[in-house]
Amino acid sequence: MTEEPLRYRAWKRAVQAVSTRVGEPTQLDRLDDVEWDVVVVLDACRWDALDAAADWPFDYARSPGSATDEWLGVVADHGCFEGAVVATGNVKYEFFDVGADEVAHCWETDWDSGLGTVLPEPVLDRADAFLADGHRKVVAHVMPPHAPYVARVAETWLPAYPQTGAWDHAGAADASEDDTPSAQVAMAAGLIDIDRARASYEAAVESAWKTLVPYVADWIGRDLDVVVTADHGEVFGGLDGYGFYGHPNRCHIRPLVRVPFERFTRPAERADAAESVEQKLQALGYAE
Repeated sequence: MTEEPLRYRAWKRAVQAVSTRVGEPTQLDRLDDVEWDVVVVLDACRWDALDAAADWPFDYARSPGSATDEWLGVVADHGCFEGAVVATGNVKYEFFDVGADEVAHCWETDWDSGLGTVLPEPVLDRADAFLADGHRKVVAHVMPPHAPYVARVAETWLPAYPQTGAWDHAGAADASEDDTPSAQVAMAAGLIDIDRARASYEAAVESAWKTLVPYVADWIGRDLDVVVTADHGEVFGGLDGYGFYGHPNRCHIRPLVRVPFERFTRPAERADAAESVEQKLQALGYAE
């Protein structure tokens, strides 16, 4: 079975030993401080990758976890999703009680065996159905851009880099299921091209955002407050990633815990709405 190199594993353990969640307020604290009807969690979405891909200047927050297991554990303890309803493509919700009134496990019904993931649309559609039923406090946990990195070509989703797929074992057709490494282990072991993997990840981020945009626009058009965030980021070695790949658990380095956090809400109409040309000029900042 392919494993992480010994030196890599030792470095990860050293960082885990000194890494801490204590410090600045987290995204969960920010959720407590704002009104929201929908929270969309883009799995493994770095703040800087989304900020570069989106046609919107994204703010960021500090995630309390560098991997989904750790993040869900803190979410459960914090209670920010208590009383909410959740639509998720992430299997990890099977093992954590986040206090939701209902969890729709979309991976049970909408798993794409060809791509090895759950695409965003079934999760977002299920969240939208919750909203149509009158629920507020709806959480949609979308798998892309998490590996395997998939991206859209027109209306078709394809593997952006098949060698990062969990089914592929870096191209070894005779690999057994038990011997198939995760993308994180495959990158650490040098089995896949890191530059190609990073480019594929960025394509996955852009595709996830473009798929999400129409849903966000529709929701805010219905006077719903929407937060877009992530559980953790993703790294591809180098100095920026502290030599790590993927998203190792309990390694609270900036690229893994700095996640997007943006609240979208319909602007309220001002009581002194511009009526005259002069007022419109003043609203645009032209008036002296």
